[in-house]
Amino acid sequence: MLRPRTLAAAAVGTAGLLAVIGTTVATAANPAGCLESGTGQDIQNALSGEGAVATLCAGATFDLSQPVKFSAANQSIETEGRPGGDTRATLRVTGAEQATAIEGGGKSGIKLRSIQVDGRRPALGRIAGGSGLVEIGGDVTGLVVENSRFLEPRGWSALHLAEGVVRQGVPGCQGASVTGNQIGPSGTPDGWADGISLACGTSTVKNNTITDATDGAIVVFGAPGSTVSNNTIIAQNRTLLGGINMVDYGPMDGNYEGTVVSDNTVRADGALIKIGLAMGPGVWSCTDTVVTGGTVTGNTLEGSTMGYGYAVNGVKDFTITGNKDNSVHIGIPNGSCDGVNPKPAGFLSDVAQGGRLQSDFTPAKLNFLLGISHQTASSPLPADGDTIALRSRTTGKWVQADPNGKSPLNATIASAGPWEKFEIEDAGEGLVALRAQANSTLVTAENSGAEPLIANRTALGPWEKFRVLRNDDGSVTLQADVDHEYVRVQDNGSKLVSDTTARAEAEKFDLLLN
Repeated sequence: MLRPRTLAAAAVGTAGLLAVIGTTVATAANPAGCLESGTGQDIQNALSGEGAVATLCAGATFDLSQPVKFSAANQSIETEGRPGGDTRATLRVTGAEQATAIEGGGKSGIKLRSIQVDGRRPALGRIAGGSGLVEIGGDVTGLVVENSRFLEPRGWSALHLAEGVVRQGVPGCQGASVTGNQIGPSGTPDGWADGISLACGTSTVKNNTITDATDGAIVVFGAPGSTVSNNTIIAQNRTLLGGINMVDYGPMDGNYEGTVVSDNTVRADGALIKIGLAMGPGVWSCTDTVVTGGTVTGNTLEGSTMGYGYAVNGVKDFTITGNKDNSVHIGIPNGSCDGVNPKPAGFLSDVAQGGRLQSDFTPAKLNFLLGISHQTASSPLPADGDTIALRSRTTGKWVQADPNGKSPLNATIASAGPWEKFEIEDAGEGLVALRAQANSTLVTAENSGAEPLIANRTALGPWEKFRVLRNDDGSVTLQADVDHEYVRVQDNGSKLVSDTTARAEAEKFDLLLN
């Protein structure tokens, strides 16, 4: 769950043809003071001097080939009149290797108000290890982000408020306000992303709506003294690992003193939420570290596709009271650290030292709950030890392995016999390996996925790991872990290849289990 938090130093913008008049930027072309559509350099030019405001015209669009950088304290970027919705000015990432749209490291009092920032991951692709779409924070105070939208980051988070230097569990960043924003979609199956990543202390995250984030919708990195309240988190079309996460020991050495998570709503409206509200490092990973001092109260879980609800493992002196669970819990537990996790339920607790837990909690052994898989009666996902067969919806035929291991997998067989059966082996972290009964070897995405799938490997390595994903129509899709690309059936079913990053182009298989 640890994330990169390095912020580049903010560059000082040049004044160009712009003149700062008070806190309003005027141009010869637009003396009224707002910037018409243009490039990121137009915004950068406006950020000249402490307190400068880059006022963008309503409906304007700015293409950013590199990040816009706050150059001094108390600067602002905002749409004229501070409207909501699509009349807000839009900043669009365009750089081929660019993950970040806005950088504000080390600048106190900076403000983002009534703007839209689009990372354009569907068009430009994911950047492995990429930074957040908006990166602000450091040893600063008074950050403000309000009434804005951030979507489709190419890196790990849509909005990251970084901690700065941590001294005895207290971050250098203090007093941020994140209110009334819309976040998401954020992340894809080939690379999850947070909605809001909060590591600033004594801060407020309130009245935001996060839709279709994929890692943590709101991740609280300790953020001692902060309040996270009245936010709405929705999973509609993308699986969400955690609604609100209080699971990171670093960077605050487990310090959640005075951090309050209250009156939030987490809704699983069609896509799986693996953990509604995760508390303690043990529910997220295989660790026995402990975080201390948080309060979780008055939150509500809703929806028909919730995995685990309120899950606790590795907390001390937490107060967890008055929370409600109105959701339906689904899923198959698997991929735990040292055994089998319990079935999904609303209130489960493992290690909770001191503090107070509401009476709804049931004791259970909990570790790495993220291994949970979505299941429906019509199309269950396989677990370790299961035997499956796959029928291509493109050809209507079953997938077969060559018993001699010489030819690729094909989808050309009218009925499922021994050569069309595959045994599932747990490959860790929610991944599986497929062992062909035809020759007792593992299916591999040959040559790092550049060549067709074939069953001829005797040992498990990076090329032999796959993710089985559920589609809304009950079918499943395969994704090769080595290249994070989806499997397609090609050449009239004569071969299967992992060769597309678009989920919509992936082959759909009917899955016959056991």
